[in-house]
Amino acid sequence: MSRLLLNVSLLLLVAPFAATAQEPKDVFTSVAEAEKNPDFAIQGEYVASDAATGNKAAQVVARGNGVFRVVLYNGGLPGAGWDRKAPQILEGEESEDVVDLLETMKLEKVSRQSPTLGAKPPAGAVVLFDGTEQALKDHWLDNAKMTDDGLLIQGTMTKDKFRDFTIHVEFQTSFMPFAQGQSRANSGIYYQGRYETQVLDSFGLEGKNNETGGIYEIRDPDVNMCLPPLSWQTYDVDFTAARWNDKGEKTANVKMTVRLNGVIVQPDVEVPRTTRAAPLPESPESGPIYIQDHGNPIRFRNIWILPRDAEQEARRPRIPGYERFLALSDNDGDAGRLLVGELGCVNCHEVNDAVEQALLTKQAPILTNIAQRVRPDWMVQFLANPHETKAGTTMPDPFAGWSNDERMSAVQALANFLASGGQPAERTADREAMARGERLFHQVGCVACHTPRNGTSVREATTVPLPDVAAKYSMPAMIEFLKNPHAVRPSGRMPSLNLEQKEIEDLASYLTSGATRDLPKNVHFAAYHGSWESLPNFAELTPVDEGVCSGLDVSVANRSENFGVVYTAFLKLEKKGNYSFWLGSDDGSRLVVDDQEVVSVDGIHPHTTKEGKLELDSGVHRIRVEYFELGGEESVRLELAGPGMPRQDASLLLTTDESGKPIELPKQENPEDGLAFHRDASLVEQGRKLFASIGCANCHEYQQDGKKLTSSLSAPAWSELRSQSGCLSSDVVGTREKPIPNYDLTQGQQRHIAASLASLADNVTMSPEQTVHQTMLTFNCYACHERGGLGGPEPSRNALFETTQHEMGDEGRLPPSLTGVGDKLQDGWLKQILANGANERPYMRTRMPKFGNDVASPLAPAFITLDRKEEGELAEFEDPEIRVKSTGRELVGNSNLACIKCHTFANHPATGIQAISLTGMTRRIRPEWFVRYLYDPAKYRPGTRMPTGFPNGQAVVKDIYDGHPNQQISAVWTYLTDGDKAGIPEGLIARMIELVPEKEPILYRNFIEGLSPRGIAVGTPEKAHFAWDANELCLRLIWHDRFIDASKHWTGRGQGKQVPLGDHILTVEPHFAFAQLASQDAPWPADSIRDRQGYQFEGYSLNDAGQPEFRLKTPFGEVTDFPEPLKKNDKEGNFRRVLTITAADSPENLYFRAGIGDQIEALSDGFQIDGVLTVRVTGGGLPLVRESNGKQELLVPVKVEDGQAKLAQELIW
Repeated sequence: MSRLLLNVSLLLLVAPFAATAQEPKDVFTSVAEAEKNPDFAIQGEYVASDAATGNKAAQVVARGNGVFRVVLYNGGLPGAGWDRKAPQILEGEESEDVVDLLETMKLEKVSRQSPTLGAKPPAGAVVLFDGTEQALKDHWLDNAKMTDDGLLIQGTMTKDKFRDFTIHVEFQTSFMPFAQGQSRANSGIYYQGRYETQVLDSFGLEGKNNETGGIYEIRDPDVNMCLPPLSWQTYDVDFTAARWNDKGEKTANVKMTVRLNGVIVQPDVEVPRTTRAAPLPESPESGPIYIQDHGNPIRFRNIWILPRDAEQEARRPRIPGYERFLALSDNDGDAGRLLVGELGCVNCHEVNDAVEQALLTKQAPILTNIAQRVRPDWMVQFLANPHETKAGTTMPDPFAGWSNDERMSAVQALANFLASGGQPAERTADREAMARGERLFHQVGCVACHTPRNGTSVREATTVPLPDVAAKYSMPAMIEFLKNPHAVRPSGRMPSLNLEQKEIEDLASYLTSGATRDLPKNVHFAAYHGSWESLPNFAELTPVDEGVCSGLDVSVANRSENFGVVYTAFLKLEKKGNYSFWLGSDDGSRLVVDDQEVVSVDGIHPHTTKEGKLELDSGVHRIRVEYFELGGEESVRLELAGPGMPRQDASLLLTTDESGKPIELPKQENPEDGLAFHRDASLVEQGRKLFASIGCANCHEYQQDGKKLTSSLSAPAWSELRSQSGCLSSDVVGTREKPIPNYDLTQGQQRHIAASLASLADNVTMSPEQTVHQTMLTFNCYACHERGGLGGPEPSRNALFETTQHEMGDEGRLPPSLTGVGDKLQDGWLKQILANGANERPYMRTRMPKFGNDVASPLAPAFITLDRKEEGELAEFEDPEIRVKSTGRELVGNSNLACIKCHTFANHPATGIQAISLTGMTRRIRPEWFVRYLYDPAKYRPGTRMPTGFPNGQAVVKDIYDGHPNQQISAVWTYLTDGDKAGIPEGLIARMIELVPEKEPILYRNFIEGLSPRGIAVGTPEKAHFAWDANELCLRLIWHDRFIDASKHWTGRGQGKQVPLGDHILTVEPHFAFAQLASQDAPWPADSIRDRQGYQFEGYSLNDAGQPEFRLKTPFGEVTDFPEPLKKNDKEGNFRRVLTITAADSPENLYFRAGIGDQIEALSDGFQIDGVLTVRVTGGGLPLVRESNGKQELLVPVKVEDGQAKLAQELIW
């Protein structure tokens, strides 16, 4: 229906009401009946009819007698784009005014429908009500009633009782326009007869705990997703019952995840008690479903419940994209494809290349060198029971159906094989580093996927599980992993956050804090007390304590300063060869191997590491480390590397046994299951064979001697699989001879994978839309980014996204929407940011991670195909580009569009909030999008604080380009193409020291952008300024209007190069302007004049007006260069430059290069270079234009007669 027809129809309905008062009727229970009320036609939801009008939306709530409440939203309706900022509320609006408002705002009525409406009961579900008398009789108490058209009436309870379950309920609130608050179509659903989610006509209200979506008196819904009355709505609730011990004491509260009309409004919420008016008290017993009767007619249909085992479900593989968007969906294609890719099904079950590419199959972690990353005790626990050790892991249990003895024997063999390549290095962290790491973990983006550790409750189902990091990794191992996660997990599910080294160390310190390791007592120590500034002769001293310790433990001195320790041990080497040792300490230390000093780090200093090398035979060697600490931090660390040994901590390689036998790691006995690693070299080969035979090598890469281990386990091809068997069976049972991995799938996961068996058996062609959605689901992009109304931070995580610029609101803390991103970003930048991440918004704590080229290569083209629009061309100008840039600079400045009030400019802060830098815009943004965006920022980013300088298509700045918007926008774009080298806009630098030549020139000798360190800038009252390079002996730059800002060099340390302050900056000469050429076709010398003999700058002299003339000596004579400024107007001037050559002899083949550029055009009175600079030369031979080295050059032959040649060059621009 067109907007015009809609509004006409609304007016026709309103007109009779204006003539005669509406007869009050309190309750309407059907649409047909309600349509007789004119208010019903107006009530409802409205969205913008045209995207060009902005992303506005409204909910219109009937209050009776032609009076309405109007709620206006920015960005879209709740659950469909609303920016969650406080809506505008209009109370007591009359029907005619409402219609006029909707017309003015160009809003059209829509009827939304829950995506789970009509959801079919899955296998194993109990159908509580399907509109039949039989269902009523089988499952509900005798008081249950239904309408003639098969709808359940409120006020009844099930006979069945349930513990953990998922329930689907469809309900319809009656239309009660005169009712208010809790009298407006009130009911409720009590789970186990104890815990209520409210049912109420709360359409257009605030969204409180006593409204639809709320857990009564416990918690407000995250968003009010209530639809208009008489709409069919849905509740989908995951209910986990309270847990009780044998004494009848509650050990865990009820947890509920509530979806209202398909949107999660209660994520994994704990319910600590029964809600008001619950018919049953809390107890360990299962309970019924109770539908409350509050005196209002509410109708229900399609009620089914799926009993669950919450403990079992907690073991399921958790994939956030699946859990958030697909777990309750009938979209079997997306759901099955995502699960199959994330669980690595096709690593065992062969598919064709097209299917594998469409799946984005996740590669399991590379296990080569795992011994240097992961503690062997954790390996044992994880292999023995992966789903309890790391709940939610996608790693299956490889020993399903095996006896406990078989399982533990295999676990020890595999662990010994995997741990045979070394062990993780150990290192302790300081408290300050842990504190910094904690802040990083909760700020840079980790908690977008992982569980926060600061008490913030988030939805577990959509959280990427972390193991007990401290139990799994040592601090050095975690550091190496965080440096490059893709080296171990190449599929990019764990992306790199491009952290600095110190940030990596801080984060690793925090994540591995709390690790308690009982390392073997494998080193003898002798501790000494005393104060030294270099290593003493410990042989002459008496130790205060002696004993054995774990590695190089400084705590054995029992003090933090003024002590020394001598560590002695034995080291057994298997191979002869060259070994490297690294010894680091704070303060001094030295390493002695077999009585030979290898490394010395003596003296007082912070932690310092030095390397020493030594050729050693195989066998046992004596190790001695001497160490002392005067004050401050205390640390000592020894590492080594050699033949077949990568660099590693020596702590666990040392032993007190003279035979070199290692001290066995202490067993970490667990009172529940007795899991502990037992090192046994005889098990390594058995473990290697198991790695191949039970299928580990299908998913995990492990290289030995440069070759990958291959799997000997055969599995049927994908096309041969059958549902409800093998990995998909409800009870997975394998044997040693025929192992079957157990993923602990839920029934829903089994159903979705089973549904994909047929669809993935043949070639799969992914549309760009499917590619984008599949990729964003797979890599959990929706955790941060919204696209097309889908995704963005979940309500429970929203506050975890932080900013340094609170004045920017959500724009400063929430990652940008990806709606239209393929239109917005340039192709190269789009691929770059996806592959390598970025930090273009330093005020946003959350960082854009690095996913790698395998993600970027298919995703970037798909974005472009879907989003790209070509509208929005830049204007064409008759003026030279440098003048257009000057105008753009003027527009950006403080007196016009004032972009610098909010946007930073290269390394210069904005004068107000510090939004994204202007100088990076043209590197990132497409010009077509930039043009359209500046016309109407709110259209592309609803709720933005960015104002438009062109309201209703009209420029607010009227005196530039006659107020033509497209020309102004295009000038800004052209100006910004210079990036960080663009001229500084007016008003940006508050403490500028502007040098203004008023009556005579100013000479400024300092570091100038584009010149050598010997640059000389000359500012003139004629507003024609230049910079002369005393190294290259050339006139390098010319510019107009303002001269230069000296603040960079006259304050602070004076670092960096300054750019000219004015406009129309041109490079005149890249090198010395004279050369002797073998012929007029010979190339111009490209080397620096400083590399040639006979050239020298001899200074300058000033005339009476203070204007400099530069003097230089050359092999062909002496040269003077006098650039004379000529005033043109109050802001500009030109130059008449006089060059004089004095020589005893006339040099042969001497040329003056009067101009160089991409294009030189002959004019009637000179030459124009690149359409900008006009050059006239008198005094030499006939000028010629030639091509050389990809450029055009204007050469003037020079002849010295009577000992002198004089050239006059005019520079006009």
